[in-house]
Amino acid sequence: MNLSEIVDHFAEDTPGNTALVYEDRTITYADLLSSINKLSNALVTSGVQKGDRVLTLMGNRPEFAVGYFAAMRIGAVAVTLNPLSTAYELSHYLADCKPAAILCKGDQIPKIQSIRERANYLKTIISTEAAQGATTFEAVEAEFSGKFIAVDLKPDDPAVIIFTAGLLGKALGATLSHHNLDTNSNLLRDVCRRGSESRGLALIPLFHAFGCSVNLLGTLKAGGTVYLVERVDFPSLIPWLQKARITYTGLVPMVYYGLLYHPACKDLDLSSIEISISGGAPLSMEIYEKFCARYGIEIYHGYGLTEASPVVSWNNINIPNKPPTVGKPIPDVTIEIHDDQGSLLPVGAEGEVAVKGPNVMLGYFGKPNETKTVIRNGWLYTGDIGHLDSDGYLTLTGLKKDLIITSGFNVYCQEVEEILIRHPHVAEVALVGVDDLMRGQVIHALVVPEKGIKPDERELIRFCKEYLSRYKCPRKVTVVKEIVRDSRGKPSGWK
Repeated sequence: MNLSEIVDHFAEDTPGNTALVYEDRTITYADLLSSINKLSNALVTSGVQKGDRVLTLMGNRPEFAVGYFAAMRIGAVAVTLNPLSTAYELSHYLADCKPAAILCKGDQIPKIQSIRERANYLKTIISTEAAQGATTFEAVEAEFSGKFIAVDLKPDDPAVIIFTAGLLGKALGATLSHHNLDTNSNLLRDVCRRGSESRGLALIPLFHAFGCSVNLLGTLKAGGTVYLVERVDFPSLIPWLQKARITYTGLVPMVYYGLLYHPACKDLDLSSIEISISGGAPLSMEIYEKFCARYGIEIYHGYGLTEASPVVSWNNINIPNKPPTVGKPIPDVTIEIHDDQGSLLPVGAEGEVAVKGPNVMLGYFGKPNETKTVIRNGWLYTGDIGHLDSDGYLTLTGLKKDLIITSGFNVYCQEVEEILIRHPHVAEVALVGVDDLMRGQVIHALVVPEKGIKPDERELIRFCKEYLSRYKCPRKVTVVKEIVRDSRGKPSGWK
């Protein structure tokens, strides 16, 4: 099997149907397959081989989809990264996965070229704009053939690597197989029984497992149309959204908040939406109730994590919706609640959420020991705390891992603390999550200064931004005399 072949089916049966819409561009299934094949030929010609990594560094635009499928088509592994990654972050990601090719926007080239070791493994850079040291997608379209037979692969061959802080608090590449993604992207087609009439909104980032599996793969597997949005700008998005008449989408709670409260959404009509999913972060009951009341649309909250491809459970349209639970397991996935020794707990008891099924990742790329830490006896130990009710619905109640979820992104405290402690004015640091209606939580850093120094709080935030993506950086820094910690070493207060 080869996951890229989901495009072949519709390119043959319904070649003129629209696969992607981006701004004023409309791309049919036939055109999408042709572009995928041309890029596949370009990658092979440049020396990219089966098993190599092809890194995609861009937002939600057609070239992302083309690159994603072309990497799989030649038997390589797509590595999807946040284009807002700093040069510091990017250097670590590249050192781990050593990509043979990078597909990106032109503004990423300086960051890539700042990484000296790239010459040891990087064979080609293909950019959306002309840039020194790179070819362009436009040149690929003009030069290469639109014919390419997908490499035949085993179901458990790797398809995608998605870097996440992992369940261990440091950046690791979760490796997902063709089978993982194939089974996890069936919700729209197989569970909801929707087809080519579906118009899916891809607004949350496609480099994120949730965005790609639920919005891109899920819609294309049904033969529908994916409406790509590169950045959230409500004043320009709303007229376009009205015209699109979206029927299906997966969003993070922050977007539901914006649809409720942004002035541009005052007269917004969302009556075309049939299925609306929330994931990536907890959805407050306040947002859920107000959104349902205003738009007359039910939100189906789900749960997942990158290491599970990502969907684990969902309040889907075929079962009673029970907010604030995150629903029942998706088909062929089992959820259990285990104690610290890995033993099964009874219904209603609180413990760690353990997951088993075809959605569980192959492991962390090049990290067998770390993989064994989170996958034990066939179970993926998620680090999330929760309980199951008598009907099998999962409720999440806390985190075992040192994690803050902000705007749908996981931020592991250790990663940010390791940056802040490098500042010469900082003696000790701890991060806490502060509840926020729009973002779920925001990051608050507690800093104990070096003796005799009073750090500038804004300077500490700027220092973080030099090394970390903005969503990882604290929104507030408080200088304190002492950080009070509990028995596990987590901050419980300050003086």
